[in-house]
Amino acid sequence: MTAGKSGPQFGPQGSWRPFRQRQSKLQRLSQKHPFLCVGLPFLTAVIGGSFVLLPTQQTKYEVRDKHVKTAPLANFKPAKREFSLQEEYFKMQTRGEWGEWEPKRVERPPEDEPVFDRYD
Repeated sequence: MTAGKSGPQFGPQGSWRPFRQRQSKLQRLSQKHPFLCVGLPFLTAVIGGSFVLLPTQQTKYEVRDKHVKTAPLANFKPAKREFSLQEEYFKMQTRGEWGEWEPKRVERPPEDEPVFDRYD
């Protein structure tokens, strides 16, 4: 006998065959056909879930449609005027905002300060 192994093991009913645990039919079936135990339940859950959620989503949209149809039209805002660049130009001229504008430079950091190493 070696240090890692023990002597012979007795199997069921005193036989000299090595003892193995008996596998259930479900375990043997899952080893032969793993799709039946993993893939099929998964696909059933996904497809079945879509059929379960379908009526709830349909009810949600029906309630929303009913609410929109019964909503009073007084709550809606009137349509805004279309934007016209020429109109805005004339408005700025009449307010006096057009002549006061002048370009200004943005303050920049000093040249000796590193710009790209700032966030390291």
